[in-house]
Amino acid sequence: MQNAHLRMGTLTFVKQTRDTVTDVTVHLNQLVAEPPERPGLAVAIHLASIFGGDVEIGAVTAAAHEGLKFQIKAPGLTLFGALGEDAVLYRSSLQVPGRKRPVRHLILVSRSLFETTFGANKEARRTVLYDDSPEFVLHRLAVRFGLPVLPEWGPWFRAELDRRGLVEELAGVNCSPIAVKGTKLRMLRILSQGLRRKAIAITSNDSRA
Repeated sequence: MQNAHLRMGTLTFVKQTRDTVTDVTVHLNQLVAEPPERPGLAVAIHLASIFGGDVEIGAVTAAAHEGLKFQIKAPGLTLFGALGEDAVLYRSSLQVPGRKRPVRHLILVSRSLFETTFGANKEARRTVLYDDSPEFVLHRLAVRFGLPVLPEWGPWFRAELDRRGLVEELAGVNCSPIAVKGTKLRMLRILSQGLRRKAIAITSNDSRA
């Protein structure tokens, strides 16, 4: 990917004990976080995709489990925050031609973002999403809340969320994250109103024998 390095950032954490100072910086290629209300105020980080060497990734893994705060720097964005309790971590290795050792890849996911998968926590009042495209928004909310939807309703549903002021923009690197406010009941009411007003419809081609 041409000039991909220009779209990446860094994740840094510093831990100081009585005798030592640990200062680790790794490359960051994707991020989802709450937008900082003012400079220096810690925020919730929902996703960070990073890569580096064995030692660096191991140190970040330990820091995430300890709930330590990270500093993020990327083009047009600087923030300071943590993943919170019960963060979920995914590790893998990338074999790069010309390198003897593989590059370690680590994805850090907050509990809030993890619980949007596979219908988890259906009582939630706010849903963090990695992408703001109409099709993705409708699909992820349908999966989380078990909503009866059709893919072609995506553009109308996304516009309706905006019209009702239910969408919050989040801070992102190489993605367009948002948070959608609302419970399962509220999402069902929006769909029901759309059907009654014939803004969306279940056509004869959508029926199943």
